[in-house]
Amino acid sequence: MTEKDLEKEKLSEDKQKEKEVDKVKQEKDKLDKKAETKKKSKKTRIEDQLDKLQEELDSFKDKYYRNLAEMENYKKRTSKELINERKYASQSLADKLIDSLEVFSQALDTKTDDKAMQNFLYGFKMIKDMIFNALKDEGVSKIEVQEGDEFNPNIHEPMDTEYNPDKPENTILKVTKTGYKFKDRTLRPAFVIINIKPKQEIKEKENKEENKEENGKDE
Repeated sequence: MTEKDLEKEKLSEDKQKEKEVDKVKQEKDKLDKKAETKKKSKKTRIEDQLDKLQEELDSFKDKYYRNLAEMENYKKRTSKELINERKYASQSLADKLIDSLEVFSQALDTKTDDKAMQNFLYGFKMIKDMIFNALKDEGVSKIEVQEGDEFNPNIHEPMDTEYNPDKPENTILKVTKTGYKFKDRTLRPAFVIINIKPKQEIKEKENKEENKEENGKDE
């Protein structure tokens, strides 16, 4: 075999080796790509799982803070109700005693010339005053109403209406029964008679005004 043939054979072997090397490299690149793709896919799955866990965590946190807020509001409501319950605990008893004292007062207003009976009534008046002072210490007070005061539905109960043209409308003409408050609540409104113009007079006044307007237009 000549030297030239040897060189050709060597070149052929080198090319063959290069092809084999390229093939190995291609296979390696394929494996690397496959591994990279698998790695990315795994990373994506982990990220998705983390996102899902974060959403669940946010949801739990939201529910927790909502429940915490509801619990705080419940505590405040309960505390307020307990405070009010203690504050107005004796209201029902005060209401009953006031009615009894009113009847007691009417009996004590009895007029008599008998000295013994007067002393007897005076003694009971002292007892009535002592009971009322005890109620005052608990928060009971009279609703102060004067004739001429403006009617207030929060503390006045209209028992009847009358009309006095010399006094403003919707004012009190007379107090028929004393009203009472228990602390900041109305225990019993004061019964009153209100100054209200009768509807007939109002209608007549409106008709007169309408006639005046029509007469003025005709002129």
